This record gives sequence, C-alpha cells and structure tokens, in this order.
Amino acid sequence: MDVYLIRHTRPDVDPEVCHGRLDVPPAADFPAGAERILPVLAAGTPIVTAAACRCRRLADHLAQALGSNASVDDRLREMDFGRWEGRRWRDIPRAETDAWSREFWNHPPPDGESYAAMHARVGAAWDAMLSRTAETLAVVGPIGPLRALLTIALDLPPETFVRVHLDHGGITKLSDSTGGWRLEYSNR
Repeated sequence: MDVYLIRHTRPDVDPEVCHGRLDVPPAADFPAGAERILPVLAAGTPIVTAAACRCRRLADHLAQALGSNASVDDRLREMDFGRWEGRRWRDIPRAETDAWSREFWNHPPPDGESYAAMHARVGAAWDAMLSRTAETLAVVGPIGPLRALLTIALDLPPETFVRVHLDHGGITKLSDSTGGWRLEYSNR
C-alpha cells in the first residue's frame, strides 16, 4: 500500500494567528497549489480528509479531478489550541506558552488539547486506514495530524513529530511494499 500525506494548501489567515481548530478557508492561490498535486496521484485514488475547510476543499477538488471520492475522518482534525485559537501568538501570555513548550506532550493550552491526546486519536484513524483494501490512499490534513501519522507509521518516538516540517500543499509518500512502512519522499 502507498499512502500520500498531503498538507492543505496555504490558508487564508495571518501566519501569526494561532489556528488549530479555527476553520479558515484556503488562500486565493488555492487553485495553483491544488493543480500541482494532481499529477502525483493516480485516477481513482481514494481520499481521506480532515473536515476543516482548508482540507476539505482540497480533498474535494482532488477527488473530482481524479474521479474518486473524499471521505471525512474527524480524527484527523488539527489540535485544539483552546483559548489561544484566533489570537496572535504574541498576544498570548508568555507564561502560558512557556509552560506549554516545556511540556507540550502532556500539557494542553488552556481549555485545549495536548499533543498526546491528538496523537492517540490520529493513531485510531491510522488503524482504520490500514483496514482499507485500496492499493493507494491519499490523506489530506493539517500539519499536526500528518506529523503524527508519520511518527506512527515509521515507529518513531511520538514526541519527535514536532521536528517534522511539512510544506503547505506538500506531498509525503509512505510505502509498505516490503512489510514495513518506509518514507519514500517528503515535501514534493
């Protein structure tokens, strides 16, 4: 099985604004980013997507062009940053972000979700994906869940996922043709 992890294209939000669960649409350059992805995927490739507008719009565009379908898996939603959602990072009290950055794995933002909780729900989504009979699968999502999928598939220590960089509109390919998951490429 080949799995293509596709990060949504650039969202229409100031990059200084915390936007985990905040449902922002894709930016105006969405069509060009979406078209750049199409040649990598075969016709009929099934797509699983997060429900966020920035993910769903890309997944629907790809599915229509490929003659396939896009199904939503809510477990692929981005981490919930709680009271920080929609705020500029510089406006969030430094004591809160410092406490979170020291223990981000188990310490959630105020009224939010920890990385550990997100990782666990994404793991359940991964298990469901592996039960599919498709030879290829495309997964469209935000960076947090895609990073978690990479660490799960490659059996990396879970906390290392914050070191993984994934470009907006970038494609990362995982392959399991030899009995173990292998990273074929990233950010194509």
